[in-house]
Amino acid sequence: MSEYPIDHLDDEGSWEIIQANQIGRIASAREGAPDIYPVSYVVHNWKIYFRTGAESRLRKETDGRLVAFESGWQMMKHFSSTVALGVVRTLTSEDAAKVLDRLPIVDFAPDLDYVWMELDPTEVRGRRLNVLDPQR
Repeated sequence: MSEYPIDHLDDEGSWEIIQANQIGRIASAREGAPDIYPVSYVVHNWKIYFRTGAESRLRKETDGRLVAFESGWQMMKHFSSTVALGVVRTLTSEDAAKVLDRLPIVDFAPDLDYVWMELDPTEVRGRRLNVLDPQR
């Protein structure tokens, strides 16, 4: 365990957090105010993919826009969080969608008419917040 309250993760450690999880959050500006959308996601070829309804507010508010994506992991002695920044785009390739459809994803609305959204991060940064021994 680290003696510091916060450790900064390198790219590899940051991606490990993203790849180890299935639920994350998309943060964006909605009509000038911040908003957060929980999403289930998969990672493929160092990109983050999530599904949403074809006419959803999430798609309308994020398609073609810069967003922050966050995924976290909690253990007894620390909490890790990774933030990926990039532009979200609706995936238009049917072949790519077929590949993604075969990957395991938590499905909140299996009967919904959905589209895949792609986030190709331009920056990934992670932190581990350590629970310090109170006896120090």
